[in-house]
Amino acid sequence: MWLSGQNPFELPGMSVPITLQSMFAILLPLILNARSASGGVLLFLILGATGLPVFAGASGGIFYFYSNSGGYLIGFYAIALLTARFKNWTSEQPFLRGLLVFALMHLVLTIIGLAWIAIAGTSEITFSSHVGPYLPGVVVKSAIGALIFEVVNRIKAIKTT
Repeated sequence: MWLSGQNPFELPGMSVPITLQSMFAILLPLILNARSASGGVLLFLILGATGLPVFAGASGGIFYFYSNSGGYLIGFYAIALLTARFKNWTSEQPFLRGLLVFALMHLVLTIIGLAWIAIAGTSEITFSSHVGPYLPGVVVKSAIGALIFEVVNRIKAIKTT
């Protein structure tokens, strides 16, 4: 989780940089056991809250939980827990079903993040400022995550035969 937020990249024509933190919050429960994956995400959040520079851009601190990022940070843990419920379902057709899980979990993360912003009243939520700019990144992260999940499943299948 920490490393996935340290090297944001931009896609041509996009106005916001992309980190891979949400992709890993979804991918880890699909490839590891649920307890290890969700525990790792929780540890990441605790370390960041204490001020260690583990959040995107080598930042940290409890104040991130009181900003627009707070809901997304909490959402990482929620989607890690929820994704674990889909692990058995994705064993068949891992790329296609994985892609669906990635898309669904990114939607859940967005809902949690936007709800946090709305409740906190930290900014006015609009599609053009809080959703639209991030959609291409969500598509890219979902496709990359599903591809990694497919490769990991193929490697596991080879090792068990």
